[in-house]
Formats: sequence, C-alpha cells, structure tokens
Amino acid sequence: MTARPAGVAKLARPVGSRETAAATRHPYGELGYAQAIADGQGWTAVDVAAWGTAVNLRPAALGARDAAGPYPRTPLAPDADLAEGLAQLGAQGLVSAVLVPDPLTFAATARLQPAFEVCRPFKTHLLIDHARGYAPSKHHRDEIRRGLRRCRIEIVPLAERMAEWRTLYAGLVGRREVAGVAAFPDPYFPMLAATPRFVALAAFVGDAVAGMTIWFEHAGAAVYHLAAANALGYANGAAYALNDAAIAHFGGAAVVDLGGGAGLADDRSDGLFRFKQGFANAETTAWLCGSVLDRAAYARLCGARDSRTSFFPAYRG
Repeated sequence: MTARPAGVAKLARPVGSRETAAATRHPYGELGYAQAIADGQGWTAVDVAAWGTAVNLRPAALGARDAAGPYPRTPLAPDADLAEGLAQLGAQGLVSAVLVPDPLTFAATARLQPAFEVCRPFKTHLLIDHARGYAPSKHHRDEIRRGLRRCRIEIVPLAERMAEWRTLYAGLVGRREVAGVAAFPDPYFPMLAATPRFVALAAFVGDAVAGMTIWFEHAGAAVYHLAAANALGYANGAAYALNDAAIAHFGGAAVVDLGGGAGLADDRSDGLFRFKQGFANAETTAWLCGSVLDRAAYARLCGARDSRTSFFPAYRG
C-alpha cells in the first residue's frame, strides 16, 4: 500500500455501503439501474429472470425493438441459463440482443460461445489482485504522494455534492466528446445518489472540489464506476489520490476491477487505460456477445447493409 502522509486518515466506511447479504444482486443488474438509463434514452427496461439481471429494450427502425445489456456491462448471474434468457427475450418479439458480460464472472468463453452467435473480445479490464499485493508503478507512486500532499480526500454524500459532480462530469463529456448512454442525462445520477452501495469520494484543494470518483463493492470485488476532475484536480494529482484512497477504502475486497480504457475500442495507448494500468497487477478480457432473435426482422432492418459487418447488431452500425 502506498505510504500516506501524516494526517491522511483512513476513510470511514459509510453506513449501508457494504452488502448485507451475499445474495444481493449486482448494482448493474438491478431493474432500477437499467430503468434510470432507459428513462434518459427513451428506452424501457425489463428483468430477464434466467439471467438474474435487467436489460434495456431499445426502439429500432420499422417499429422493431432490440435488447442491450446495461451500461457498462451485464452482470449475468453465475448460474445464468444463457439460452433460456435469449428465449425469454425472443418471446417478447425482439429482433436481437447484445451485451458485454461482466468479465469477473464470465472471463472465458466456454459458456458464452455455445449460447451466442457473436462472441468476440471487447475490452481489457485492468485488475488489482490483492493476493499479489498492491504495488502501483513508480510513476504512479510519485503521483499518488503528490496528490495526497495537495488534496484532501473524503467520502461524500453524492446527493449533497450533485451540482459539483455534474459540473465535473459535464467537463469530461465536453473534453472527450462523450455521446450516447455515457453522457448520462437525468435521472441516472440521482439514482446513483439514492443507492447506498455507490460510494462517492471527493478530492478537495482547500475548500474547492477538484475531482470525484464513484465506486461500489459486490461479491468480493471493488469496482471503479466513474470519475471526473477539473483543471484544479489535474494540476494537483487528484485522480491518483482518489484512486489510491478508494483502493484503500475497499481494502477488504479480493479484487479491484478498474475497468478498461475510454471509447469502444480496446486501445492500450488510450490515456485512461494507461492511467489504470499503473495501478494494476492483472487483467482480464470482457467479451461482446450477441444473437439474432428474429431473422426475418433482422434482415429487413439491415436492408442493403452487409449483415456480416463486425458491428453487432449490424443495422445499428
């Protein structure tokens, strides 16, 4: 663990942030989570009993609808009946289904490939396996020390810091030209704030918020969800200090899932990927999986577009 300057105390864990029962559903799999995404996009949400998760239903051309796993990945239950879940979606008249199974549960394709027509590598997730110890790179250790000297890190109620978080995230959206689901219109952030399992940490320089990050813990894994910083945060190493503090806060987790890089491509040169890589000591692959549920409707939607394109579903390419 990175040495902490005197006066930097271990963060207190807020009441309700740790799971009370092993059977608690993954936060991304809750119907309310999928519904918050749906409400901002004009979609709907439905629970897939065979998978133990909710998914989003999206309108398509010609009056069709398809299914997509929740952003950023779909936490299929370990005992999920994959074929039955596809059958349940097909029974609702959907054209196709696409999702990225949580790689902490489905890191290999032994069960995925027989169930889905499309199954290909999507993103590399960077991990910290605590059994191997936590040892950031030398560059990151230096940046963490600088960040902890200059920033004060606190766990904060997201609801009380919503305006500051929205400003930080809007800056990120503008800088990176984020579009689609990840732009997160209302009511997504209020839903996070109302869910105790999502833990927000803020970096302060003086009394000013310089950066924030949102995490949660599930089934022995601490998961990095979102983060954003402003110019003050970048100048003072807020992102490094926030990550280190969150990793310490969830120190009882067996593994930390830092996620992958930005965008849809698995780009190891991406700045976010390199930032996370400096904390990690392991990695795993997240797979994109999809199936056609109504072939006639799928062909109509594709029209003259080549349905063999690498994008799935092809009619959205």
